[in-house]
Formats: sequence, C-alpha cells, structure tokens
Amino acid sequence: MISYFFVRPDVEFYASGSIEQSKAETENNISKIALLTGFSTDSLSMMSVRRQHLSYFKSLKDTLGSDVSPAILNEKGIHIQSWETIIGVPKKSNGVFTTLDQLFDEVGRLKLNVSNSGKIIRIKSNPDKPNPTFIQGDSIFTIAKYLVEGVLEYDLESYELIQNNFEESMEGEGQNPDRLINNGLESESLEITWKSKNDTVGLPEKLILRLQPVVRESNDEQGFKTEFGYSIDSFAALNEFEPEDLKAVSAGNGDDDLLFSYLLFSALFVLVIFIFSIGIKNIFKGKVEWRRALIIFIAMSAGVYGWRAIYYMYSFNPFLNNAGIFGGTINSLIFGLVVGLYAALAYISWEALARSQNQRQVDIIDALWQRKFFVSETGAALVHGYAFGGIAIGVISSILYFSGEFLIQADSQFGFAEASITPNLLTINMSSWTTTWLVGIAQIGFVYSILRHWISRNWLSGILAIFISGICISVLGRLIGTSGTVFHDMVIYMGIAVIFIYAIQEFGLLTVCTGWWFFSVFFMIQPYIGSDSIQVAYVAWVQAFVMAGPLIYGFIAYRYGVSVTEVGGYIPEYEERIAQHLRVEKEIEIARESQYKLMPLKAPQVDGIDVYGFFLPSFEVGGDYFDYVTSEDTSGNPTALNMAVVDVSGKAMRAAMPAVFTSGLLLSRMKDDMPAEILSRITEPIFHRTDKRTFITCALARYEFDTMKMSIANAGHCRPILKRNGIAEYIHTPAPAYPLGIKKNVTYKAETIAMKKGDFFLLYSDGLPEAVNEKGERFGFEEVPRLLESIATDSLSAYEIAQEIKRTVQKFSNYQLADDTTIICLKI
Repeated sequence: MISYFFVRPDVEFYASGSIEQSKAETENNISKIALLTGFSTDSLSMMSVRRQHLSYFKSLKDTLGSDVSPAILNEKGIHIQSWETIIGVPKKSNGVFTTLDQLFDEVGRLKLNVSNSGKIIRIKSNPDKPNPTFIQGDSIFTIAKYLVEGVLEYDLESYELIQNNFEESMEGEGQNPDRLINNGLESESLEITWKSKNDTVGLPEKLILRLQPVVRESNDEQGFKTEFGYSIDSFAALNEFEPEDLKAVSAGNGDDDLLFSYLLFSALFVLVIFIFSIGIKNIFKGKVEWRRALIIFIAMSAGVYGWRAIYYMYSFNPFLNNAGIFGGTINSLIFGLVVGLYAALAYISWEALARSQNQRQVDIIDALWQRKFFVSETGAALVHGYAFGGIAIGVISSILYFSGEFLIQADSQFGFAEASITPNLLTINMSSWTTTWLVGIAQIGFVYSILRHWISRNWLSGILAIFISGICISVLGRLIGTSGTVFHDMVIYMGIAVIFIYAIQEFGLLTVCTGWWFFSVFFMIQPYIGSDSIQVAYVAWVQAFVMAGPLIYGFIAYRYGVSVTEVGGYIPEYEERIAQHLRVEKEIEIARESQYKLMPLKAPQVDGIDVYGFFLPSFEVGGDYFDYVTSEDTSGNPTALNMAVVDVSGKAMRAAMPAVFTSGLLLSRMKDDMPAEILSRITEPIFHRTDKRTFITCALARYEFDTMKMSIANAGHCRPILKRNGIAEYIHTPAPAYPLGIKKNVTYKAETIAMKKGDFFLLYSDGLPEAVNEKGERFGFEEVPRLLESIATDSLSAYEIAQEIKRTVQKFSNYQLADDTTIICLKI
C-alpha cells in the first residue's frame, strides 16, 4: 500500500486535483450567473454530474509524451475534470434516462461545464429548444465584454481579439441587429475569439463566444415594446490541444474493445447461469438456510434499489413527470430484486460448497450469523482483510505505474455518480457494501468453490479461478476504472484476483470481503481528499473514520475476544434435516430388513405340496405379514403345513410394528395349535397391546399331510379361495369373524375341507382386490377368482403362479400399489 503514495501523482486521476466545489456550491454559482444572463433558475431544474475528460487527457498524453501525469495537469488547471450541469424544464419528460445527453436533447435548455477552479469553461444551448439567456443591448462587443469579463470572470486584459465572423458599424452611439453584417457566412450565430497573450500563465489559451441576435416583443401595461439583444449560443475556454467538445476525442481501440466487451459479458452471463442453476438445485435439495438467504436478498435488493432511487432523486427525477418517475422506480426496483436474487443464490451455492469442502472461516461466518461478534478469529479475519486490501492497492498501483495507465472513478453505470449525490457518505457505503458482497460471494467465493468442487487439483482450480474471477470483476463489481482498454482492465483485475483467490484459499471469505471493501472505499474517497471545500472534504475524513472502525475493532476482538470454539459448533438447519432424514431412512431400512427376516426365506420342501408366498409393501415397510411352517412328529418328520396371512390396519411404520408383534404371537403357537385355537388365544394380548384405532385381520390354515384335510380359521380377513377342476370359489368360514384386537375375548371356529390332489389354495391380503388403476377403478374381489381361473395352475408351479399374480396386480396399478399385497399359493 505504501507504494501507492509514491506513485499516486502518476496513477491517480485526482492527484493534486481534488474536487474543489461541491455540487450545491456549483449550482448556487450557476444560479447567480443565470440571473446575470437574463433568466432565473427558480422555474427550471438543474442536474450536475462530475465529468472525467479521459479522452482529452489521453490525447494530451499522446501529444506531449509519457511525462504528462494527472498531478501535473491538475496543478496547471488543465480541464481534465469538471462539473457538467444541465438546466432544463422540470416535470416534462416521461422517459427513463441513463445519460445527460439524452436528458439535454429532450428537456435541456443549457449545458454548462465548470472547471475544478470554479470557472465556467463551457456553455452550450440546445438548438431545438428555446434559449433562456438574453442580454439586452445592440453593441455586440459591449455585450461580449460584459459576459466574458463581468459574468464569467475572465480578465480580457490578458487576452487579445484574434477573430470574429462579423462587422459592426461604428456610426452613431448605438447599433442594432439590423446594422450587423455576418460577412456572408451562413452561420446564424456571431462568433468572437480571444487568445491569451504570450506573457500570461495559468489561463485558458483561447476563449470562444458565440452569440445569437434576438428580438423580443412584448405587450404590457406600458404598451407594446421591442427589445434588441443577444442570447448565448455557446462559450468555450480552451487550453492548448483541448477540443471544443470535450468528448470529441475517443478512447480505446474501437472494435477490439467492443469484441473484448462481448467476451467479458459472455463470461459473466455464464457465471450468472451457473449461480442460478446451482442455487436452485441446492434449494430443491434442501441445502439452504432460508433466514440467511432472505436477509441477503432483502439487504442486496434494498441496497441496490436504494442507491439508484437516491441517485435518480438527485439527478433525473426533477425533470420527470409522474409517469417518468413511476417508470424509473419500477426499473430500479426490478433491477434491485434481480441483483438481490442473484446474491442470495450465490450465497446459498457458496455456503453449501464451502461446508462440503471444509473451507476456512465458515465457522466464523456462522458465529456472525448467530450475532456472536466479539470473537478472536473474527478480529483476525478483519485484520487480515485490511492487509490483503492494502496489498491489492499496492499491486494495482504498481501495475498501472509500469503500464503507463491511471485510475478513474467508475462507481456505477452512470460513471462517477457519488459526487453528485448529496448524502455521499450513505451512498458510498451502500455502493461499496453491496458491491463487496457481489464480488466476494459470487465472483470470488462461488467461482473458487465450484472450480474446487469440479477439479481435484488445487493448483489448477486456483489458476482457473484467478482467470474467471478477473474477467467477471472487470465487467461487474468494480468501483474504479482505468484509462486502459478493456483488455488492460482484464489483465489488471486478474492481478488483483491472484491476491483474493489466495486469500480465500488460505484464510476465508470474511477476509476476502473485508479486503475488497477496504480496497474499493480507499480509492472511492481519493477525489475528496485535500479539498478546500468543507462540503467536499468532510466526505473523506468521515469515511476514513468509518474505514478505521473495523480495523480497530479487529485488533480489540483478536486480543480480547472469545475463541470461536467457545461459541459452540453450528450445524445448519438443512444439515440437521438431512442428517435426521438419513437417520430415519436408515431406521426404516433396518425395519424393512427386520420385517423381511421375520418372513420365511424359502418355502418348505415337502413331498405332495408346492407352496410359495411373497410380501409386496406399498411403502418401505408395511403392515402385512405371512408365514408358513411345518409341524413335525417326534422323529422330525413333517406332519402338517401351517400358513398365516396377517393384515394390520394403516400403512408404513404405524402398521409394521403391530404386524411384527402379531407375528411373534403366531409363530409361538403355529406348530402345535389348530388355527381356531390360535386366534382365540392371541386376541386378548393384541387387544391390550394395541390402540383402539388399530385392528388386525388374519387368516390361518393348517393342512394335514396324512389326512389331506385343511383347517381354516378367519379373523375378519379376505376369504381364502379354492380352485378345483378349473373352478375357483371362495371358502366360507364360520362366525365369529371379528378382526383381532376389536374384542378382548372371542372364540373363533374353523372350517375343515377335504383337499384333493390337483387342488389350488390361495391366501391373500386385501391389497390384491383393492389395487387401483390410473382411472381410479379397483381390481375387485370378484376378479380374484376369475384371475385364478385364467392362470394354468395345473401346469405351473406355485412360484410361477405367484409371479403371474404379482405381474397382474402391478401392471393393473401401474406399479403404484395402494396397499400392501401378500399372497400364499399352495398346490396339492
């Protein structure tokens, strides 16, 4: 940073030439001059902006050589900067302006430039609008002397008349416009030119005044009268090599600059697309701290909109009618909301990436969001930020010095706007903080983080981040400009990007944002430093105290603040939700595995039967359960096949737990007891251990191998189906048929059927008949027997029959089961 003060005369546009008059002082002086030129500004509006005549400066440098510096020209009073003021008709336009030229063409009457020393150096009238100036008289030389010497305060004793494009008759004591001859020229204005004498130093070299003859007629109480006089067409006070139009000499390389501008804006557009897409993706993933994102959105939107609203209030608004003010307000509001959304999505994306990469200072930023400000690490981050900001100031100064370029103010799309806004301190900080967040979060933080996410090699991601960040900062986010081409700007800001990419890599985002803010504000206050006007100088002094505040606080917090580890670790709400969701998913997966393990892994292999069952849950876990086990004699030989299908009311975990409980009760009795006895015994514990909303249906069947008899008991479950000789029919079981858990004590009864070879027996849950298709139609209980009749049960195995039933129900319901579906198929 120290190097800046050594090279400042050569690289700072306002070196030895701080703004010497405030906007208010300038406009007050113009109002006084207006009265002396025949009109009052009371019924007119004024708008003043600070002009940096970069083109003129560059032409001087090209003409006079590289030794020309801003400090030398400012000391000599060369017009490389000025106030430009438009005087126009108020409340007449409904347009939205972005430049003074647009405003002047539509509603302007006069355009004036005031030099840094307070002298009028340009006056230009609008040829398409009425000229408000009028100096009564018929002697053009008398009027010219009055204007140049008496009003504009140029000492004509130091000048000599060198040119005029008219002849004035000297006959008589007075003259009138009828006796003026314009030397045959077609020009409507009368021009007089003075040149400074050889021994005059510190004055403009040439003065050019153009007057236009005017005849005014009026009819008042005193009667009809005619007044002869002149209005000011234009005035110019010119130094050597200074063009009459201060914007006549263009800067840059034309097509090359335009091409680079397209490339840079394309790069920024790509960055915006990535930020919006990745930010929205993180929102859908739930990786967002909504409170933080909302605060950033509101703060950025309010900051951007507020700055533009204040600028328009002190510039264009006096010339706009209600429709124009409304249009400008809507335009600024939309722009502010878009930038606010961009900043919020950039923060969402950066934070998600930074946490996954364990970037530095994320815990410090978490502490700040928790309003834990007096933290030692926060103080260190602020101090380091000032250090990096100072390094950036030194680096850019050195680059500019060796490249022969210099810094100019460019705080917005309007050029140098801060000087023309009355609450400078407010808008300087609004502009610097909103820009800092944009650059720090989006163009440095996000760019570095996303490249690190995509590229595993840190050195490669760092180089690419420097390149991309430098390009994006050159287009959007900088508050100062340079005299070079767009290509020069890109190279310069890549040099600055090296510093801040290193800062985020080794320190963190808080250090980057602090450094960028200090870097920007340091240069923004340079035009105000050293001014003799209190209204101008106070901006630099007060802002300097504002800049010192975070640094002093940083030292104090670093020395006396608590450690961030004492604040406590912070887990984002979305990470808690994700962790909880993962825990729930894991628990559900465990429950799913446990539920499947409770069901038979393979069917019993017994001669004379072919049995197979499956369970198809509509959710991760379900309330259905099936089982088949064989009873054995004392020698271990199978004597009977016991089958059970259970359906618990409800779905998912609410149904799964009672199903598991019921399975244990059934399994403890199925090998030894008959179906009716089992149901009668287990209904009491189920009644006591389930809530009143839960009921359980169950169908039990026991097939004796030696007698080929099937005993079936049903507790409110779907009626089993027997297919014999190609005909499928429901099996009716005797009452009572209460579901388990409805009543405390129920004595169930069984139906016994003599089975024959070739019979097919089906136990199932209501998920099969209650399957629903896309039209909302149910499969239906009456279709279940018809389905079995359509299947060649004689030639297919129990497994193949079960798979056919599964395919049918899945296809019918478009693989979206309305309820758990469980089936046991038995072939005799």
